[in-house]
Amino acid sequence: MNNAWGWFGTITGITGGLLVALNFEWSKFGYLFFMASAISWIIQGTKNNDKSLILLNAVFVCVNTVGIYHWFS
Repeated sequence: MNNAWGWFGTITGITGGLLVALNFEWSKFGYLFFMASAISWIIQGTKNNDKSLILLNAVFVCVNTVGIYHWFS
């Protein structure tokens, strides 16, 4: 269970990618899954002291915030 956040990040990232790629009525919810994925990878990166993983996913949080704002407002 040492890598639970990593697995959660992987599953939510895949789900988000599929939702966006399918380009249908519920595709906008993919951004919520992407956000959950990025946050979980930040947690996992913090646990592993992996600064590159933290930085990458901090940028993804910003990008996903733009996507959520764009599609939900």
